[in-house]
Amino acid sequence: MIRRLALPALLLALVAALTAPPARAADPLRLCTGSPGKTYIRVGQKLAELARTMTLGQLVIEPVPSQGSIDNLNRTLAGECDGFIAQGDALAFFQAKVDPQVLEKVQVVGTLYKELGMLLCHRRTGIGDLDEVGDGTVAAGSFGSGSFATLVVLQQAFPDLYGRIRIYPANGFEGALAVLDGKADCLFEVIAPQSDLLRVLNDNDRTGSQLYFAEIDNSDLEEIEIGGKQVYDIVTFNDELYRNLATFGDPETLAISAVLGVSRAYYQAHPEARSALAMLILSAQRDIEAVAYGETKPFRD
Repeated sequence: MIRRLALPALLLALVAALTAPPARAADPLRLCTGSPGKTYIRVGQKLAELARTMTLGQLVIEPVPSQGSIDNLNRTLAGECDGFIAQGDALAFFQAKVDPQVLEKVQVVGTLYKELGMLLCHRRTGIGDLDEVGDGTVAAGSFGSGSFATLVVLQQAFPDLYGRIRIYPANGFEGALAVLDGKADCLFEVIAPQSDLLRVLNDNDRTGSQLYFAEIDNSDLEEIEIGGKQVYDIVTFNDELYRNLATFGDPETLAISAVLGVSRAYYQAHPEARSALAMLILSAQRDIEAVAYGETKPFRD
């Protein structure tokens, strides 16, 4: 009698499973990243790919192109994105210049990788370190630039060393041209070590012969904390990757945490995504660093 009832019961269970409404898909996490072709958006795309395979549908990431760190924070607070990738120190800049309550509205989940603050000076200047710029000029972008934000944070933290530096409102290739044209002494750029910018500047006859890597070796910068977390390290960069820009010996420079954060509203409303996101950041570290660093990490702590 038991055997006669078992098969019908099994068939009924299968029919119920097949006809049941599908499970509700997870709400996507709209992740503000960066400009097309830049590292932030490539990291966001890698996170989205890994989330599909590693979190069993508990986390769906939708990368959103943007203008970078400051834009990402603005758009997250405006509800256009649920999360963001940003320089860790962009939060301090945003808190000081835009919204004093920003740390109450967003939650930093974890560090993705380290970006480098690269200082490239013109050979005519003889500048060897950021603290030697004095009242000279550094091309570091305008208000929305992450490089601008970092330099402002450094000036606020150490006004005696960096407070007199004038900031020229251009970065990237435009900033490099400003240095060549004498409008600035140095270019300061916060970038992933796997950088098209550095490669082009190194390979171009004009920039490769005129620019060189200077240092940022102030170990006191490692004491700066934002939201209770250290965001700066002083590291040694393997400048032989870019031989034309290299100087004698590998320079010390600033490494800055690139962090992933979400709005506190999203964090509270999606407990399953919170756990999946933490697991993803921990498990995907090598994949993320491969996007940011290439085959070999080009600096040492």
